[in-house]
Amino acid sequence: MFPRSAVVAVVCCFLLLTMPLTAAVGAQETTTGSSTTGTDSGTVDRCFVDDGYEFTIGTQGPEIRMVIHLSLLTNLGGPGALGVELSGSTGGPPIIELKTGVIFDGFESLSGFLNDPFGPFSIAYDYQFELPMFGSDVSYDDTETPIDGPVGNASCEFA
Repeated sequence: MFPRSAVVAVVCCFLLLTMPLTAAVGAQETTTGSSTTGTDSGTVDRCFVDDGYEFTIGTQGPEIRMVIHLSLLTNLGGPGALGVELSGSTGGPPIIELKTGVIFDGFESLSGFLNDPFGPFSIAYDYQFELPMFGSDVSYDDTETPIDGPVGNASCEFA
């Protein structure tokens, strides 16, 4: 397996490279977000907002479904997200899924934001690997955010 920091770095680079592509392509908007309830302190009760730009890579057999969330850039100052959802399959149920990004809760006052600039941010992360052809025993789930710091963790789980 690759180190988690390398995976996070690749996803961040991918986001930076695909942002101009999404603006140029003008992908259609869709409603494919998810929402869950968090119970731990410092956990936000949602993953991504309900909109994003959906892409499908591959036309026959194996494909990757990708939803890019850019509402952090389009809703300046208000709640939003910057992240990606990836789902790889071979024509059946998903084999590998990844959700990762940054959730921003917005801010009510400039002074509050300046006093705690990381307070309104949370990290979203969920990773699943499953081989459905071998049954439910052959799977790996990881919801522990691989980033430590002054930001919270968003509750981001696959349905």
